[in-house]
Amino acid sequence: DLLGRESVRLLTLTGPGGTGKTRLSLQVAAELSDRFVDGVFFVNLAPVREPEFVIPAIAQVLEVKETAEQTLLELLKASLREKQILLILDNFEQIVSAAEHVSALLIACPKLKIMVTSREVLHVRAEHEFAVLPLALPDPKRLPDPVVLSRYEAVALFIARAQAARPDFQVTNANARAVAEICVCLDGLPLAIELAAARSKLLPPQALLARLDRRLAVLTSGARDVPARYEPRRA
Repeated sequence: DLLGRESVRLLTLTGPGGTGKTRLSLQVAAELSDRFVDGVFFVNLAPVREPEFVIPAIAQVLEVKETAEQTLLELLKASLREKQILLILDNFEQIVSAAEHVSALLIACPKLKIMVTSREVLHVRAEHEFAVLPLALPDPKRLPDPVVLSRYEAVALFIARAQAARPDFQVTNANARAVAEICVCLDGLPLAIELAAARSKLLPPQALLARLDRRLAVLTSGARDVPARYEPRRA
């Protein structure tokens, strides 16, 4: 509960793409929403490629309009100065050089808190980092029995999503190795595992594993609500 501490005003969730940073940020925001009387605002920075467009993106979400007399940054400072708000800046890694704007807002707005998701830290004063790591993986060379295997985080997620697609899915002695190797092949990345498991309605684990070299075509036809930046990596 880092964000619940008065001293923590900038929290950066770091980790590789697909570890679930966005989902975690939204979960945290939902749990803490009652603490921010003026609201929680989510800014999707995935389409932003130039640092100068970060402030306009934030202003658009907060419905702050530019005027001839003041810059957008100054208008944002004025708008947020007395407000108790949680601002979520999602997918910041490609515009890390805009971190100075984050600092400027925090300095000018004492009640503001900001949560950032990024593959790297912002390297600004007062930043607190929380690393979002891949899920725990089994060792396919030392494969445990299906009951023990199912307790690994990555395998448990695969099972849950596979059963959502095919309710009778179970890890058995026959498919356990394939399930373990799928999770390892996908580096324990939650969203990649979810996409793979969604194909369990059509493909048994052994067949899915055999096709992972062509995983882009196979996996992305699963869940339709996965952002483009979370699509599986090309081999």
